[in-house]
Parts: sequence; C-alpha cells; structure tokens
Amino acid sequence: MKIITSPAKLMNVENSTEFLKSTTPKFIEEATLIHSYLKEKSPQYLSELMEISAKLADENWHRNQVWKPKPTAKESAPALFAFTGEVYRGLDTKTLSKDAVDYLQKNHRILSGLYGLLKPSDKVMLYRLEMGRNFEFENYKNLYEFWSDKITEHINAELKKNELLLNLASNEYGKVINRKKLNNPVVDFEFYQTQPNGKLKTIVVYTKHARGLVARFCAETNAKTLNDVKAFNYENYLINEELSTNQKLVFVR
Repeated sequence: MKIITSPAKLMNVENSTEFLKSTTPKFIEEATLIHSYLKEKSPQYLSELMEISAKLADENWHRNQVWKPKPTAKESAPALFAFTGEVYRGLDTKTLSKDAVDYLQKNHRILSGLYGLLKPSDKVMLYRLEMGRNFEFENYKNLYEFWSDKITEHINAELKKNELLLNLASNEYGKVINRKKLNNPVVDFEFYQTQPNGKLKTIVVYTKHARGLVARFCAETNAKTLNDVKAFNYENYLINEELSTNQKLVFVR
C-alpha cells in the first residue's frame, strides 16, 4: 500500500528525527532545473504568480536565492518533518514511534511542485512553488506538463502488483498523476462533518487535518488492506459504508 499527500506551504527545517537517515530526492536534477528559472524571478513576479503579499514574495525570493540541491543538515530537514501545514498537524510526525516512521518511509510519498515526489527522508530546503500555479519555463506551460509522466512512471515502478494507492492529496496535487497510465487501483477519500440539522458538510481545514490522521492511522496500525484502512476511527471519524465504495472511502463525524 502506498500513500500520497500534498506538501504544505508552512515549513520548518529545524524539525528533524533520529529515525531517518537523510536521502537525496529522486528528482533532484529536475528540481535544480526548475529552480534555475525560479531563482531569476523577481519578488513582484512571485507575488503575482502565487497571489501572495509583497512581504511573502520577498521572503520567498530570498529562499530562491539560497536554495541548493545539496544542502547541509542545518539548511534542510527530512520532508516528513519539514512540512508543518494542517495535513502534517494531523500526521503529527514528532510523536510517531520508530515503527510508524519506518512504515511511512516505505509507503508514504509527498507530491511537490519543486521536487516532484519525495520520500519522508528526502532532504528539502524552505521553498514555495505550488503545483497548480501557471509557472512557465522552457517549453512547459505549467508544472503538470513537466511532472505528470515522471511522477506517474515512478509511482508505477514503486507499486507492486495489485497494491493500493491511497490518494490523500488535494485535487491540485493529485491530478499530476495520470491515472490512465497508472497500473494500480487508486482509493480516494472524502471527509464530512455532521451539522446540527443532520446534513453532511465538507470543511476544507478539517479535510486537510483528516488526511494526515489517516496517514498516521495507517502507520500506527501497519495497515495493508482496504479493510484495514476502513477501520480508521481517529478523532471520532467513522466509515460510512453506504456512501463508500472500493474506489472511494467516505468518513463522517
């Protein structure tokens, strides 16, 4: 079973772990190519591309100036610990056991606009480049065009026959994987909050958090089958069998 998640805008390279030996991202050469174009962009361009404030644009311009493919330990952190957004608050990696971290190292992959695809142990520096932004470079109109085949082929190579791919990524990131070329079944997820009137509602921040919770649950329970994943029950979530299928699991609380 393999699990994919999106990265996060919030990062902290001061986080680390003794459980993982640092590794170099698989697509570091491709990341270096993308960065060579990103580094030349002005703060104003970054502000318009990413729809961020001038202050954030300046901050990310500075990150682009110091980014390097082979950072030191002080300049980087393992990807699993570097991202600190809502998904990773749900995953709460700093409180995981060594066995759980080992499970994630084997099974969890993080999609990235800059790095393409990351293992938990891969060293990353602070950066911001969302997959869905229309960043044009060379002959590529966007990052999907650049990454889709590369990421899809690599995931195919990692998946064993009939092994499930749990898609806990956002739509923005998940669609970089070309499912028509994928050899294995994909399982999608939906998370609903029960409202006072009994109706079900999707709330984005809770969905992000729940994606991290599912990844944590799988790691802590050594989940291997679809039935194992269906048992997910952290923070009062329960499977809704009526709404779920083998291709989409729906959890409600």
